[in-house]
Amino acid sequence: MDLSGGTLEIVVSAVVISISVPGNILLIYCTRRCIDEQLRTSFTLIFSLAWTNLIYNLVVNILKIVYASNVELDSAVCKVLMFTAVFTTSLAIWFTLYIALLFCSKLCRVVHPPVEAACKNYQKFHMVLVFTLWVAGVAVCCPVLLYTRRIEKLNTENETYQQFSSLIYTECKTEYRNDLIEILYGKIFLGAINLLPLLIMLLTGFRIVYLLWEHRKATYGGIWIGGDASELEVVRACKIILLLIFVITSFCVSYFSLVYCLKNFKSCYFAPPVLTVLSSGYSSVSPYLLMLINYKVIVRMRCFCCKDEKKLVTVSAIAPVSPYA
Repeated sequence: MDLSGGTLEIVVSAVVISISVPGNILLIYCTRRCIDEQLRTSFTLIFSLAWTNLIYNLVVNILKIVYASNVELDSAVCKVLMFTAVFTTSLAIWFTLYIALLFCSKLCRVVHPPVEAACKNYQKFHMVLVFTLWVAGVAVCCPVLLYTRRIEKLNTENETYQQFSSLIYTECKTEYRNDLIEILYGKIFLGAINLLPLLIMLLTGFRIVYLLWEHRKATYGGIWIGGDASELEVVRACKIILLLIFVITSFCVSYFSLVYCLKNFKSCYFAPPVLTVLSSGYSSVSPYLLMLINYKVIVRMRCFCCKDEKKLVTVSAIAPVSPYA
């Protein structure tokens, strides 16, 4: 096994797992303990995103380590690996977009308060939509299970190519029955369900930046004086959302560009660790940013990390419960 290829992929995958899995497990624990009727929508989205990241690392990255260790796996494992990778990547993008749109609307209500208080409760609608996203993710990725299979190694004279090729990218292939299916589903459809949400996410990020600028201008311009704890919490959460948008957009665009634009990149000896970092970077960074969105999660995390403290700080002691969070 080459030091720059398979071994480096194992090391990178192990590091990513060691960073991502504890963070997502802690986020799931804290979010599950903090969820209530008032904050159910935002917490459910964070909870779902954390599970998506956890599934990706426990399945895809562990199988990458197994593959890079020259362990022979069959077509069934290839199907599970490729399906999980596509499924969790799409869900991570969708849930992040959902969170960005949700907090953008909250910030809009902070900067431009409605004349009359909204009396409708859309929490049930959001719960149904979250469940629909999970079902839709399974449905749109099912053809990957059908067309993915393991390709046997070919005996070629190019020893360098065999030595540096990663098993996951050279043996697990998604081959469609004809060119039409490959173009319509493999390229256009799968590309659209990922790239279109990323584009909407970028536009949402610009909208959040504009609303934050309006909030700052109104606060210090003498037009409207802010300072309410619930409103400041929304503003802080939106700043974290901007970081999430930047991170997921950077990783996903870089990954898609290398995979789909550079055809021979997968066969390079440094491709496996690079693609592992790009595909798993967001799942490693996002849980630690999501922990900072709500005060309840922050307090729960502090209590979890400092169990020996005699007096635990309550959420109400830090800030009032936010009607926007």
